[in-house]
Amino acid sequence: LFASLSDVERFARDLRDLRSGELRIVSAASIGHTLVADALVAFAEANPAISVTLDVSSVVGSDVLGQNVDIGFSVSHFHQPDLLTQPLFHADAVCVMRRDHPLASRAMIVPRDLEGAEFISFTRNSRMRHLTDAVFEQQRISRKMRAEVFSSVEANALVSRGFGIAIVEPMTVHQGFWPDLVARRFEPTIAFTFNAIVSRNRPVSPLTKAFLAELRGRIAALADGDDPRAAESLTVRLPQRRTRDGAGSGAVVADEEG
Repeated sequence: LFASLSDVERFARDLRDLRSGELRIVSAASIGHTLVADALVAFAEANPAISVTLDVSSVVGSDVLGQNVDIGFSVSHFHQPDLLTQPLFHADAVCVMRRDHPLASRAMIVPRDLEGAEFISFTRNSRMRHLTDAVFEQQRISRKMRAEVFSSVEANALVSRGFGIAIVEPMTVHQGFWPDLVARRFEPTIAFTFNAIVSRNRPVSPLTKAFLAELRGRIAALADGDDPRAAESLTVRLPQRRTRDGAGSGAVVADEEG
């Protein structure tokens, strides 16, 4: 019994000191293939005794709700009482196109530039689709819809092959996954909010907290302009407290799976 108790105490110390344990993460593709993957590799190398699992999924909220993972990352805000959603950062949408596209020479794209353009959009039931369509409808500008996609990853893959233009979140673009793709600032601003999601019914482990600290450090470097890979079109802002009247920034915010 004493030997068993000693083993339990040693295991508890290992968990506390990050010398043991398992970290299970689920993420939307946009942040999972970029910041989360970078942070996870650095974290695992610094803590070689732990095991890590990363799942890129379109049902982040369901996985966290089912307590199948320790933490989730998404561009959605889940209105579910058993989930706690914490904003990590905001990033402005960009207009993406091939390098040889006539609009690639411009530093900024406005709706009028895309009059009649072959356009790749998000699915009809997504909030990002509604926000993007509203911008063009307000200015009475029509586009030629070529395809509908679930996330920015699919949109970028199609655009890189010359299949139109898209307005997407910027994270997967700035890391250069598609060398034939360029991103240009889009006005009026449409802002994505990237969130961390945990279960309210499960204590956040020290391992999860330590990983979040690593991830937040990388986000802060992006916001401060200290990441040499960040493209000029990438605008990252850390969450700010709202004013007393509840006002935030003037940007339109998109809550989607990205």
